[in-house]
Amino acid sequence: MVRLSKKVEYSLMAMQLMACKPENVISAKDVSQEFGISAALVAKVLQTLVRAGLIRSYHGMRGGYQLAKPADEISVAHVIEAIEGDEHAIVECQGKDHATCEAHRTCTIREPLSILQERIANTFSSMSVAELASPHQLVSVTIS
Repeated sequence: MVRLSKKVEYSLMAMQLMACKPENVISAKDVSQEFGISAALVAKVLQTLVRAGLIRSYHGMRGGYQLAKPADEISVAHVIEAIEGDEHAIVECQGKDHATCEAHRTCTIREPLSILQERIANTFSSMSVAELASPHQLVSVTIS
């Protein structure tokens, strides 16, 4: 099964929190405390999201992070690409290193897996951060 990395999970959780409170500036500490996750890793992924242009950072006493654009304009695929890069192959032969596959010339499932790969990519592209922040998805938001 396709599995998202912890970095992607934490990024999505942080962006969900920002989407629920778009008027607030959310610190890495806020995210860490809200979800009980590593503050160091949260800070690292937030900086990556800033570099990707998905969130903005504010410095100083009241510093923190906000979404750089409306949550409905940021897809889960955007977040995955920001954190993991643009290589999301479900099997080796679908990626850049397809030539390293021993069965490359005789493989009979390459095309069906290519279709599956495209469907997975479309699914990630079709879901927005706004959908992650819908009231049905969020258990608690304590940031005020």
